[in-house]
Amino acid sequence: MTKVKSNPPHNFFITHPELSFEDALAYASDLLHCAEALGQSPKAAGYLVEMAKVMVDRSLECMSPS
Repeated sequence: MTKVKSNPPHNFFITHPELSFEDALAYASDLLHCAEALGQSPKAAGYLVEMAKVMVDRSLECMSPS
């Protein structure tokens, strides 16, 4: 019998490597405003919050590029 392994989750939302610090934070802010407006739809709001987190992470990468 073959054991089935689940695939690791994929990042469906990937930032452009040339996205600036300011643009990443502005986009994160827009996403959070949209998430707030979708309060009645927790799954959609949660997805937008995850996208905003990616944008904030990208802005932090801009401050200390590796």
